[in-house]
Amino acid sequence: MKVLIISHNPVSPQSSMGKTFLSLFSKFAPSELCQLYIYPTLPNEQCCSSFFRMTDKEALKHLVLRGKMGREVLPEEIFSEQGAYEYAADEAFYRNKKNKTPLRRLLRDLVWKLAPWYNSKLKNWVEKEKPTCIFVAPGVAGFIYDFALNLSKDFHLPIVTYICDEYYFVAPPKGLLESFRLKRLQNMIGELLNHTENLVVISPELEAGYAPHFGVKTQLLMTGSAFPVANMLRTEEEPLSVSYFGNLRSNRFLSLAQIGQALESLNQKHQTQFKLKIFSSEKDPEILNHLSASSAIELCGFVSGEAFTEALLNSHLLLHVESFDEESIDRVRNSISTKIADSLASGIPLVAYGPGTVSSIKHLQRNDCALVATQKEELESVLESAFFDAEKRKKVVENACETARKYHDSDKNSALLKELLSAVSGEI
Repeated sequence: MKVLIISHNPVSPQSSMGKTFLSLFSKFAPSELCQLYIYPTLPNEQCCSSFFRMTDKEALKHLVLRGKMGREVLPEEIFSEQGAYEYAADEAFYRNKKNKTPLRRLLRDLVWKLAPWYNSKLKNWVEKEKPTCIFVAPGVAGFIYDFALNLSKDFHLPIVTYICDEYYFVAPPKGLLESFRLKRLQNMIGELLNHTENLVVISPELEAGYAPHFGVKTQLLMTGSAFPVANMLRTEEEPLSVSYFGNLRSNRFLSLAQIGQALESLNQKHQTQFKLKIFSSEKDPEILNHLSASSAIELCGFVSGEAFTEALLNSHLLLHVESFDEESIDRVRNSISTKIADSLASGIPLVAYGPGTVSSIKHLQRNDCALVATQKEELESVLESAFFDAEKRKKVVENACETARKYHDSDKNSALLKELLSAVSGEI
């Protein structure tokens, strides 16, 4: 068996999706994997036998020059110091909020539709790697669906599709252009799933929506933790801070600001100095200024690798937040954040704040494995319990570790995926 992974990000700990892939394929040898990806980064681990990269800039350039775009990543380019982007200048371009407008997304798909991406360089690489199946993780970009469908047809490769975010069952958008973009994307999702042997999803809500609607065989595999489930509970007798790691966008910073306000109120009430420590790579001054306005919020910058693990495991309390605006809710309604797996396995009490209609919050409430607030009015009392109620902290951590063992065991989930892909490849 050899799996051709098709996705935006490489299998590498430089992004959330890259970390998810590391978990999903933890029981696979590099010789069993190869990957086609489009993000302007270079992997920092040799997790696959070979990587083939195409980028948006190449697609735009070769739309005019008509050269053969894409290339195999050289082994000597893969080393641990590689950052999130090969060139620092690409970060501002890829993090531009305007890239999410329907016009830019449609234009991006058009560029790829016209660019010479399906060329002899790519075909020769696939022939050299000899994959036995495709594992595709699509998203909003239409050309990723084209990658999978064209390669599947021409090389007779069965497809396994991985869905971890909701793009099909979403509320009707406002505006003709966005309605057109969504309808086009839904058609692509439908075509891909009609050619899919097995669908892998990360939440019961995704399984309940997609399996009956598309009539496709579906496997629930939640994101695994990056480290083993804690053998001992890491519960501070007198916690002084709660730590948040990750993305501040999609209005998550507004939820974090409300937590800062609730902590300020608690500090005034109890004469304490509780802090919300935020670890993020965010550079938008508007977002950072909004957060730094709170005396209870401490902006700690970005950490990765061993520094991230150390900061997480040294936290007194951990925090997960979701946004409350309708657009953000609709986008994450059936998704479960990748950070939750690590938080539950850590042995550290988890606090969560978000609408009760999204899968991440439902998962935590179903398993009673976090102290959860689903509306602003509950925040102060939930935080008060988190900082002052030792028995409650102990209970949620015990439940969290049990939940992590049941749903977020990377080895177990990867073994299940390996069995599934072996069967699809005709080896079982």
